[in-house]
Amino acid sequence: MENTLLRFYMDNRKHLPGIVFIVGISLLSGILKMLSATYWGRAVDYGIAGMVEEMLAAAVLMAVFILADCVRTALHYHIIGRVTEDMFLEVRTKAFEKIMRGDVAVLESRFRTGDIAVRLNDDIDFLSIFSASHLSDFSRRIFSALFGLVACIFLSWQMSVAYLVILPLSLWMVSAISRPVQAQSKSSMDDTGAAMGLASDMIAGALTVKAFAGEEVLGQRFDRAIDRAYGQKVKSEKLAMKMTGVKYVATVMQTMCLFLVGSYLVSGGKLGAGAFISFVTLSSYITVALEHSDYMLLCARKAMACALRYYEAVDIPDEWQGVARKGQNEVPCEAGNLYFSYGTGGAAAEGGNAVHGGSGAGPALADLSLRIPRGRKVAIVGASGCGKSTLIKLICRFYLPGKGNLALFGVEAADWEAGALREHMAIVTQDAVLFDGSIYENVAYGNPAATKQDCEDALKEVALWDFVSSFPEGMDHAIGEGGNSLSGGQKQRLCIARAMVKKADLVLLDEATSALDFQTEREVQDALDKLLAGRTAVIIAHRLSTVQNADYIYCMDRGRVAEEGTPKELLEKKGLYYEMCRLQSV
Repeated sequence: MENTLLRFYMDNRKHLPGIVFIVGISLLSGILKMLSATYWGRAVDYGIAGMVEEMLAAAVLMAVFILADCVRTALHYHIIGRVTEDMFLEVRTKAFEKIMRGDVAVLESRFRTGDIAVRLNDDIDFLSIFSASHLSDFSRRIFSALFGLVACIFLSWQMSVAYLVILPLSLWMVSAISRPVQAQSKSSMDDTGAAMGLASDMIAGALTVKAFAGEEVLGQRFDRAIDRAYGQKVKSEKLAMKMTGVKYVATVMQTMCLFLVGSYLVSGGKLGAGAFISFVTLSSYITVALEHSDYMLLCARKAMACALRYYEAVDIPDEWQGVARKGQNEVPCEAGNLYFSYGTGGAAAEGGNAVHGGSGAGPALADLSLRIPRGRKVAIVGASGCGKSTLIKLICRFYLPGKGNLALFGVEAADWEAGALREHMAIVTQDAVLFDGSIYENVAYGNPAATKQDCEDALKEVALWDFVSSFPEGMDHAIGEGGNSLSGGQKQRLCIARAMVKKADLVLLDEATSALDFQTEREVQDALDKLLAGRTAVIIAHRLSTVQNADYIYCMDRGRVAEEGTPKELLEKKGLYYEMCRLQSV
């Protein structure tokens, strides 16, 4: 398995000098601790020998090294804070931007909202804690232990041999026991992410869940996900207990060997009392490192698991980007023999060719041809599952066609730079998508350059200005998460106002009124008529009463165009469109 933690630091190599400097300061800590312990032992030996001046000199040097270590500690925490804050600000920004640029197909197929939130928050939080605290603390302990080991060998090789007999075996056992922790930590975090996805669904659809008395069903699914995460954590805790047991036995055995052999050497005159004290002090650094070895390994394994989950999100392929930033003719959309099938990857994953493999249910679009001239209102109708919404996704360039041609403003979809193309488009969907913020922020979202006057004009056009004016804050009134303080019709008209402010060349309406009651639908339809005046529009509709004023209609069936013509022509044909109108009493 790739060491994702190493990759994480290499990808943020701009901050590596700071990290290396921090590790270097930890190295200095080991040297200072070794020197202070050594001069402590010398001071004791000089004192026993009656050499007072030498004893005081050694004691002063010991105090200097201890003071230097205190200064090093203060400098260390000052630098680590600056380095990690800057580093993880960039990491979070990069992760968020990657999700925003990510291929829609991959995002839809692999990730849930709650899990993405866990990856962008909890996982990165742990990596930040590991880098800011654990990495420096662990390196300090390790370096102190290593320098302590070197000093111990020079002080007494006999005691060192006795002390180190058990050390390699215990370290190997702790490392071997901890290996499954990384996989178990990742599984636990994946299951927690799945549970958070269910919680997100529960919050977003609380009314639906309660209306269908589905709390128990969702609760059971949530419990199963949490139980799986808990099970993995229990396994990790059992491994931690095993490591603690191994560590405890090793520490006791080492301490016993140390004092038995040390007592024998001191009594035999082969080792001075001061050297024995220095040895005991220095070996304690080794013991402390060993005592924390299980925790250090657990944290390192968990950090690797977090880094792996981070890269699963960050490695999402970007949308395939073309180079075209301008259209070549005035025809907003023209498709010829268009084929598309939902597969396992997005356009970017296919190198821009976007030849999607089938999902087993057949193509979503097959041999589809249509033309949407400038200034015309073209309706796309058909039964659910016929490919209407898929066509909208292709026009928006969320997906690229598998075969055939799709020209948008005279340029093939794959050749467009996605952002440049979408500047020409505005969309109003069945689900009114609003953001936590003010009315003004939500309307201006369609055009960041829009002034408050522009937004006010748009709100008047959609008959919302009287409602907005009723608030003391006016357009600065906060609408809550998802616009939960607004009615369905108010939400939809706010989305229409947002589309108006954008002043786009092409307006896409995807079942924009299907979720509304008839009275509200008429009010929203009036706003839509104002939005579409003089603009090119693609209208996806299930209610055929909303497309009677369309200039042209394509009637789809199983991903193909079954009929096309003006509303009058299609009614006269008495084909599929006629039957749909008859069933809806249009």
